[in-house]
Amino acid sequence: MNTNMNTAGDGSLSAFPAETPVGMCYVPFQQWETPYAENIALERGTMFPSLDLPFCGKEGLCSERK
Repeated sequence: MNTNMNTAGDGSLSAFPAETPVGMCYVPFQQWETPYAENIALERGTMFPSLDLPFCGKEGLCSERK
């Protein structure tokens, strides 16, 4: 398998290797983004907006963050 980094059309790194086989599990590379301000990051539990996801607890009910 080729482990070279793959670039997207805009020149940024792709989330997956250049030759990603079908049927294999992968965790995409996290792309850099502007982090939250410290006070918001502490409130949200993450400094990265793309990782700020709704919590789905009991019976799959999601509590949306605003």
